[in-house]
Amino acid sequence: MKVVKIRRNNNGDITNVLTDDNIERSLTEAVALAKRGKLDSIIVEKKQNGVNTIASSPKATEENNLNNLPIF
Repeated sequence: MKVVKIRRNNNGDITNVLTDDNIERSLTEAVALAKRGKLDSIIVEKKQNGVNTIASSPKATEENNLNNLPIF
């Protein structure tokens, strides 16, 4: 499954993702999927405040890098 679009809050943090099956998923759900290896080119990182978030895998290409995906 691939993340094709992202939604960010006013602080620039990812809050939701849209996957290639056209389902909007919360960050919590995206983290759970990434932990199980279900999201292509996505890894889980822990922020300084201890909260898990998603990030582009080091193997991500420019096309599937989270920072390059369209906003929805």
